[in-house]
Formats: sequence, C-alpha cells, structure tokens
Amino acid sequence: MTSPMSCFVQSRWGDCVDDPSESKMREVLAELDVPDPEHPDAWLTHESGWTLSIFSGGSCILSNSAMDTGPQYLEAISRAEALQLWIKLSRGQVQDMQSLPWKDGNAPPISQEELQILKQASAEATLAQQREFFDSLGPEDDTQRCRQPGCSRGAVKFSVLCKPHHFEQTTKQPSPFGH
Repeated sequence: MTSPMSCFVQSRWGDCVDDPSESKMREVLAELDVPDPEHPDAWLTHESGWTLSIFSGGSCILSNSAMDTGPQYLEAISRAEALQLWIKLSRGQVQDMQSLPWKDGNAPPISQEELQILKQASAEATLAQQREFFDSLGPEDDTQRCRQPGCSRGAVKFSVLCKPHHFEQTTKQPSPFGH
C-alpha cells in the first residue's frame, strides 16, 4: 500500500519526482548550474497548493494558485538556502517559510533604463527577423508585375506581389524595407 503523495519536484528539463529525497532535491537544484535560458527554473509543489520555483540566477518565487496567494519572491539565495526552503515546503512548513522577507511579485521592478534597453533589444531582434524573411523572398521578376494597384515592381517567385507588398500581406504590417 502506498501513501498519498505530499509533494513533487519538477526539474528544469521536465523530470518529475513524487516525494523527492533530499539527495534528489540537491540533484535537481544542481541542474540549475548548467546555463539554459530556455529552462531557467525548477520547482517543488506541495499537496496544499504551495509551489516554490528556484531560478538559475538565484531568485525564487513562492505562490499558491489554489489560495490565490502570491506570487512573492526572494533574491540572491544560495543553492543551500534553496534546498532548505524545498525541505521545509516538502514537510508542509509553510509558516516557517513565510517569515522570510518575501517581496510581492515575480521579480523586482525594472528601471526605466533597463526597460529601454529591453525594448531596444526587442526592436533589433524583430527587425533582424523581418529582414531575414524579406530577404528569403528572393529576387523580383521584372517580367511579372506586382498586382498591387499602382505598383510597378516585379513579383517574387510563387507570389503575385513584389517583396514589400508580399511582406505586408504576410505579416500584416508595413514593410520597413521600402517600396
């Protein structure tokens, strides 16, 4: 006869273990030392609904979706501290955890300067993807005119439109690469 599950740990790469041992928790936390921006965290969920996510950068998030509580976060925690938090949560010692200096939210707010840097990086990445798509359309064939009214450019292969008009029709936004 098996006892009911009290918690499970989810590794950053998808492995899930019911009622993990302390050594298994250490193993899952050690995986966070391997760089992988696509999979930045691992988490432990208790049957009470509490989840504690640990991130590779040293932050953690505590929440309880069943009770609509959280999220709250801590920054700059060590792997040893993360392990102790998981052990407490696995034992249902949520009150002990809640005495820590949690801050509301998923992470600290970013400054306007950081926001501008992120927006600029996003705009540059978007433009690079758009350029790649635009260039993939290939050359225009001057013997086949673009069917967009008023356009005198040639159509690209497998289309009745020129590169800018084909780009606009496909992406539903103006071509940043001219007409």
